[in-house]
Amino acid sequence: MTRPSALTPPTTADESLLAFANAAEFAARDLYAAAANMSMFSKEESAMLVGFHDHHRAAAQAFAGLVGSAATNEPSTTVYNAFRNRLTGDDKNAIFTVLRELENTLVSTHTALVGVLEGTAGIALVASVLTIQARHAVVLAQLAGESLSETLSNNQAALAPGAGS
Repeated sequence: MTRPSALTPPTTADESLLAFANAAEFAARDLYAAAANMSMFSKEESAMLVGFHDHHRAAAQAFAGLVGSAATNEPSTTVYNAFRNRLTGDDKNAIFTVLRELENTLVSTHTALVGVLEGTAGIALVASVLTIQARHAVVLAQLAGESLSETLSNNQAALAPGAGS
């Protein structure tokens, strides 16, 4: 395997894909904001959810920093709407499960992006983001009381860039 001597910038096609990731991350940020404000969570749980919110905000900002004006810096309504209506009720385990599905969806999406991005700067950034989100998914599964084998599985499909904003 040959390693590049330096990171290469995103191509024009990469910029579009990374802008999509930017919008998906801002949607995740907003979903965590909604969850953190739910009254059934303890102070510690809310603090964790705010931390996950901050991670998604940082990821979105990092994508924007890499692609500049190609990023909208607006949440994807498609991603937001796919999960927001499920963040209801007072069952913490159900909320943790929805958030885990969100994380696993983003992990699948970012993994797919790594396979198609051309610039190594984008690949490196996406890879660093998806490892954090995989950890989020494990924590959320454990909090929801999932078995170890379920905790370590990801059956969520990747989001398709261009399928909605």
